[in-house]
Amino acid sequence: MQQVVFIIAVCVCFVSACQITISGGKFNSDVCKGYGRLESKVDILTDKLDRSLHLLKKINEQVKDCRHKTSLIRNVALRKGSQQSSWYGNTRSWGNYICCATEYANDGNATTTSATNLDNMPYWWVDLGHVYDIKRVEIINRSDGYGHRLHDVDITIGRTLNELSLCAHYKGPGKTGQHLVFHCNHQMSGRYVKVAIKGKEYLQLSEVMVFAPETSG
Repeated sequence: MQQVVFIIAVCVCFVSACQITISGGKFNSDVCKGYGRLESKVDILTDKLDRSLHLLKKINEQVKDCRHKTSLIRNVALRKGSQQSSWYGNTRSWGNYICCATEYANDGNATTTSATNLDNMPYWWVDLGHVYDIKRVEIINRSDGYGHRLHDVDITIGRTLNELSLCAHYKGPGKTGQHLVFHCNHQMSGRYVKVAIKGKEYLQLSEVMVFAPETSG
């Protein structure tokens, strides 16, 4: 009978980790105390592991967010279809200059230049092919002289050429080879980006870059 009581006492001890005294003899409580200390250490280690896993999860989310913000934004205007108000000289080279076709403004080569005639309100626009959430527009001014011709510029964005809204205005005048960066006054989406001068002037652009996430609408 005492053996049965002893076995039951051992089971209860390991469940409750309590000090137990049995009628007819004392049960050794050191086993329960040892179990209690071990259980406490396990709890501490489990808590540390949970905190470490939570920290690793946050770090992983931050890395993914950084990758999304940096690697997916690109120049969506590169080598896309474009038009300008006129084509100076109807030529692709002028003396030592590679000028003046409309596609020279978004061919990825800043040594080439698009150029219009001396127009009233000259313009250049690009069809991005899809609607994008535009992050910024960058312009590299003509690199072979006459940089002052870039002035009073409106940069507009829209889903069609008939519904363009102002992104930014540049008073100028520009400098030869100048790299200009424009952030819209508010979040804008569009398929078309247009660069136009308000007044009578030549519009000469070495490069127009439109930066947006790769995903499109």
